[in-house]
Amino acid sequence: MPYIEKIEMKGFKSYGNRKVVVPLSKGFTAIVGANGSGKSNIGDAVLFVLGGLSAKAMRATRISDLIFAGTKTEPPAKYAEVAMYFNNEDRGFPIDEDEVVIKRRVYPDGRSTYWLNGKRTSRSDILDVLSAAMISPEGYNLVLQGDITKFIKMSPTERRMLIDEISGIAEYDAKKEKALKELKQAEENLARVDLLIREVKAQLDKLEKERNDALRYLDLKERVERAKVTLLLGEIRKLESLIEESNLRDKEIEAEIAAMGARLKEVAREIVAKERELNAIEKELEEKSEDGILEVTRKISEVQSRIEMARKNIELAQKEIEDSQHRLMKAKEELRKVSEEIEKGRNAINRWSKRREKLIAEIKEREVVKNELVVKLGEIDRDFAMAKQDFDKVVDELEEAKKELYMKESDIKKFEEEIERARARIAQNNARRISLKAQIEEAKKSLEAKRSELGEIDGKMSKAEARLRKAEKEMEEKSKALRKVEGELAKAREELIKAEAQREVRGNRAVEFLKGQNIPGLYGPLGELITVASEDYALAIEVALGGSYDHVVVEDDRVAEKAIRLLKEKRLGRLTFLPLNKIKPRSMREKPSLGIPAMDVVQYDPRFKNAVAYALGDTLIVSDMDEARTVGIGKVRMVTLGGELLERSGAITGGHYRPRGKLGVNVDEIRKRVEKLEREKEALESTVNALRLEVKGLENELFELRMRKSELAKDLQVVQREMDRLLAEDRALKEEIEENERLIEELEKRIHEAKGEMAKLRGRIERLEKKREKLKRALENPEARELNQRIREVEAEISKLREELSKVESKLENLDVRINEELLPRKADLEEEIEGLVNRINALKANIEENESAIKEFEAELNELRKAEESVKDELKELRERREKVRNDIIDLRAEKDELNSKLQELRIEANTLKIKLAQYEAALKEKRDELKHFDPKLIKSIKEVPLELEALREQIEKMEEEIRSLEPVNMKAIEDFEVVERRYLELKSKREQVLAEKESIEEFIEEIEGQKKQVFLQTLNEIARNFSELFAKLSPGGSARLILENPDDPFAGGLEIEAKPAGKDVKRIEAMSGGEKALTALAFVFAIQRYKPAPFYLFDEIDAHLDDANVKRVADLIKEASQNSQFIVITLRDVMMANADKIIGVSMRNGVSRVVALSLEKAMKILEEARKRSEAEHAEMFGHLGG
Repeated sequence: MPYIEKIEMKGFKSYGNRKVVVPLSKGFTAIVGANGSGKSNIGDAVLFVLGGLSAKAMRATRISDLIFAGTKTEPPAKYAEVAMYFNNEDRGFPIDEDEVVIKRRVYPDGRSTYWLNGKRTSRSDILDVLSAAMISPEGYNLVLQGDITKFIKMSPTERRMLIDEISGIAEYDAKKEKALKELKQAEENLARVDLLIREVKAQLDKLEKERNDALRYLDLKERVERAKVTLLLGEIRKLESLIEESNLRDKEIEAEIAAMGARLKEVAREIVAKERELNAIEKELEEKSEDGILEVTRKISEVQSRIEMARKNIELAQKEIEDSQHRLMKAKEELRKVSEEIEKGRNAINRWSKRREKLIAEIKEREVVKNELVVKLGEIDRDFAMAKQDFDKVVDELEEAKKELYMKESDIKKFEEEIERARARIAQNNARRISLKAQIEEAKKSLEAKRSELGEIDGKMSKAEARLRKAEKEMEEKSKALRKVEGELAKAREELIKAEAQREVRGNRAVEFLKGQNIPGLYGPLGELITVASEDYALAIEVALGGSYDHVVVEDDRVAEKAIRLLKEKRLGRLTFLPLNKIKPRSMREKPSLGIPAMDVVQYDPRFKNAVAYALGDTLIVSDMDEARTVGIGKVRMVTLGGELLERSGAITGGHYRPRGKLGVNVDEIRKRVEKLEREKEALESTVNALRLEVKGLENELFELRMRKSELAKDLQVVQREMDRLLAEDRALKEEIEENERLIEELEKRIHEAKGEMAKLRGRIERLEKKREKLKRALENPEARELNQRIREVEAEISKLREELSKVESKLENLDVRINEELLPRKADLEEEIEGLVNRINALKANIEENESAIKEFEAELNELRKAEESVKDELKELRERREKVRNDIIDLRAEKDELNSKLQELRIEANTLKIKLAQYEAALKEKRDELKHFDPKLIKSIKEVPLELEALREQIEKMEEEIRSLEPVNMKAIEDFEVVERRYLELKSKREQVLAEKESIEEFIEEIEGQKKQVFLQTLNEIARNFSELFAKLSPGGSARLILENPDDPFAGGLEIEAKPAGKDVKRIEAMSGGEKALTALAFVFAIQRYKPAPFYLFDEIDAHLDDANVKRVADLIKEASQNSQFIVITLRDVMMANADKIIGVSMRNGVSRVVALSLEKAMKILEEARKRSEAEHAEMFGHLGG
């Protein structure tokens, strides 16, 4: 393994213009020097020559900043150059030479040049050579100043990628990349085969569809014919069954009609009886006025209001008692505290009084001593004695002034405390007033809301009473309208039954069929398109029309042709059509003087004039046969009012004639009228029922409104009383706030006056002190110095005692003021407040007892009133229930009557319909049997089962025929072509399976590579993790640490976390560690990697900066041990580290230029000790300066 023999620098950072050589040991080299000497620049030089590009990593702003900048005595360098000499005897570098020299030079413009063994080369070539020897400028083996924790600070993913690099799994990534390219080729082959398959499959699908269509076409043809025969057999069987069922039903209908007629008469009698009973109940309800129940309800409401008011009074009293008791408790507690404070104050006065007496005695003693000394001093020098007298006088005045100043300060403090208490009371009262204001506003809102609601209730009651009167009136009107509609409906239903019966008697299926087709221009039978002016002519006109009655009027001959074609297709018989564009009207040659032309007594749409004239234009209406003879039989076509018909040919037709029905009667219009009346009846019934419910609801609503009005009146009284109480309390609080504000104003005025006096006192004290100093200097007599010194000492003692006496007297005065002016008055106030609260609580309890007694009396009265109310309510309720029951009975009976009439009508219609249907069924049966004869008898005999439900079979036939039409034209050759293309498709599918197998084989290979890659990674990680745990325990005895994968199942999808437990501490995440703990953890990680895969050399710059000596020793031992396999270059300031080194290089700085020298251990120790002392002295000077 190669190692660095030496490093040469010129013009690099602090090393000046000379060439500097750093000789290194193969094992463990320590580089030492004072702070700022430039030793860390050696680490920057190593990073520089290895091709590092980050100026920041080399502690520079720009790469050109690495060039020596010059000093006062030495000019700047033109470039910076570093050369590194590697020993390559074991051929760690892929160069067949024993020594490899790498050199880099940088110029002021930032341009770099590189040399390898004296030959200029590029950075990338240098990096390739270094990589072959497992050296990188970003390698984990280079730890520059402050970078030791980079292994800790790096993200888990970066840390895992470092293990990736160390484990050498790049080889597997290369294999995987090659396999991925082969996989891509296989996928492209598969895509090409899939494209061919899709093209052939599209062709195959097309042919398959055409082949299937051909086979389906043949199958459907056969199935349709069989299904049609089956359908005919089913229809024949069904028609035979329908004919039999219709005959039976006809007999049942006759029996039902008879039974219903009898029940209808019985229901009519019951309705009359119930209406009489209802009138009697209504009369009884009118006679029994509801004034009684209203009076009872009013009294109940009044008593309830009184009870509620009493309860509110009790609630308010209880609330006030609770508040008063709370206030009483607080007052008693405050009284206790005030009493205790008074007692404590009096005890303090006793103590301070004793202290004052003692101080006065001591001052007197000191005064005696002082006077004796002054007398002695006076004997020495009379002038001095006079000066001393003046000095003493000034000192006394000064002491007095200071005492007065202290008293003023005490007064101000006392005033300020009193102001604070007053402000606290104001704040408390303001807070209470804010609360009261919210309560008052709430009470006002409640009053306004309740008054508003009371007004709303009055309005609602007025509206409800008006709505009740309106609903009752409307219900009566709608009931009358319902009875009227029921009568009209019964008549209309009878008319509809007759009209339908008449139509069925005279009509046929053909006319009904054509009407149902909605053919434009088809107007209907002539008899339905005209009406007579008078019923007197109805019989004559009907006879005159004859067969023309059923002739169908159409717009033109094309409409007639379309209708005839439809009749033929459906085999529904024949009809005569009157096309308005072709029909020729008839007319009389001359109008006789007697009789009335038939055209004059009929009414019709002018569009149909030609059709009406065709039937009636040549016909005269006469009153009888005599009038006909007078006109002249044979001259004109005539008809009598009695129904005799006289033709122009002379033929006379007469006898009994059964009229067909009313002319111009349109059954559809009558049916629509019936439906309209039924809808009107249903709507009216719904309206009457809704109105009945509305009346009942309004009655209940009025009762509820009256009750609510009574409750609101009571609530208004309660809220008003509460509002009055709140307003009174707010006024009292306001007055108390104003009183406290006046007190604050007075105290602030007194503080201002006291501060003014204090300013004067300070000025006086300043003047007295100057005078004292002047006198003091005058007393500086050498002969009396000793006595004077003694006098000053005594005076100092006296001054100190007087000062203490002044404070004691001030304390006594404050205590006296506090007790007599504050605590005793407050105690009296509290005793008075407690007495008032006790009296108020007793009064409130008496009030509660009075209200509770009143509630019992009211509740007894309320029970009696409720009994009376229930009695009246029960009586009225019984009458209303009876009325409601009778009303419901009438409704039910009328409904039953309507239902019976409806069913009778339906039965009659059903009977007539049955007769028509029987004829239709018989005609249809004959038609189906004739149709069956067209099919092969063998096919008919082969059908053994016929389904009961034929509609599904019809739909099936229709769908099959539709499908046959959709299949045409059919390609029969597709059956043969399909087989050829199918064989081609299967060949391609087989080829696809082969390509797919190749693709899956490559994917399995990739998966295998991934498994091997993971295995190699985990083997590397487990070895490093084991080393890490062992080395951490070695560096931190008693501690433990481990490496944890974020995603153990898929290591490459996550990162690598470090978890450490330093000795005697809990398990910590990296972020929570101290600097020393982080450094130890990082070193354990670096050495774990080194033990697994040693790098050629390691450069550590001050990795021991945050470690204590014990930890440094462990790290140094570990480096010493590891240096057997790798070269270690350690920049350090620690003697423990240096002591383990094989070689020591010293760095010093002189005149701004760094120097390098080899050192012995003793010399290195001495240099470090001197550097340490200088550093400590600098720190002490700096902190002393800061402290000053």
